[in-house]
Amino acid sequence: MAQAIRGTMSWTNGPHPLGRAAKNFHASLAGAVFDGLSIAIGKFTVAISQSGVTANGHTFMFAIEPGTVRRVSGRDLFGDHIFHLRPNARMVTSSPTGWPWASGVISMSFDLLAARGLELAGVEHVASLDDDRMFLVPETAMAKLVGLTHDISRIIRETPWIIAAPQSAKALSGALLDTLLFCLLHSRLKLDRAALGRHRQIVARFERALEERPEDMLSVGDICAAVGVAERTLNLACQEFLGESAMQYARKRRLDRVRERLLASDPAATLVTGVAMQYGFWELGRFAQAYRVRFGERPSETLQRKTPSQLSTKVPLRAGMASSASQRRSAGLAGSDLEA
Repeated sequence: MAQAIRGTMSWTNGPHPLGRAAKNFHASLAGAVFDGLSIAIGKFTVAISQSGVTANGHTFMFAIEPGTVRRVSGRDLFGDHIFHLRPNARMVTSSPTGWPWASGVISMSFDLLAARGLELAGVEHVASLDDDRMFLVPETAMAKLVGLTHDISRIIRETPWIIAAPQSAKALSGALLDTLLFCLLHSRLKLDRAALGRHRQIVARFERALEERPEDMLSVGDICAAVGVAERTLNLACQEFLGESAMQYARKRRLDRVRERLLASDPAATLVTGVAMQYGFWELGRFAQAYRVRFGERPSETLQRKTPSQLSTKVPLRAGMASSASQRRSAGLAGSDLEA
């Protein structure tokens, strides 16, 4: 089954820039879902910093407007690049302040790409796509992919019934996959900086320490000791792969743990203060404010929920904050015009 997804949405709590940029902010999103393959096309007058976890499959990102650039987990994505995102990994994207951004994102299952593996015979760096990497694509090949992406975006908005028709949907998805594979086949890999791989390992150790003992990660010194690196190196790695400093990220993870405990606790036998202090929140006024900003409700309201199934988290998304998986799915494959 194929489907074009479009509509009009008003994102009161959706991703938008802060300050003056919000007044003239406009974004358009369009997407199509084919059997085993999807494409999302987005344009932002002011690019938004975002973070999230990549899908369990192959995902390729590329610019669709000239002169734009995007920072993707420590790498710069330009108009002649295709970035393959590492499956099941945290990704952070950002752009220079005030710059626009327009991109296409093609996603597919592992099986779909494997089935087309014969077309990639002899190209070792394309045949094994189990990690993130940057492809440098010849100008003519890249122009063909970008042009096809614009055509599909126009079809989604003006004649979505074409994608709903099985034969035309099959032709479009086949053309998209063939064009992408042609780009990869004729590309060359852009080598990573040696520090990039080391930084990823540092972030992995950092996240492991937060997972195993978040209540102990209360200061930069504690975190650096657990990870085994200097503060400057740790923060540089975190900015590249998490989009914020180590302390900012650790604080959010501790807030998440507080919420998990409150949802699982008996309101009659639990004090919010006790749970907050267990995870290192001593200034309770600031804790309550930070909790409400992150989760859209007071800690006491979370505690009063009868079961976790009643949870309806609404996290305001602003520039530089991570989106939830459900919010990213709804935003990534929707055609819309957004005004802030």
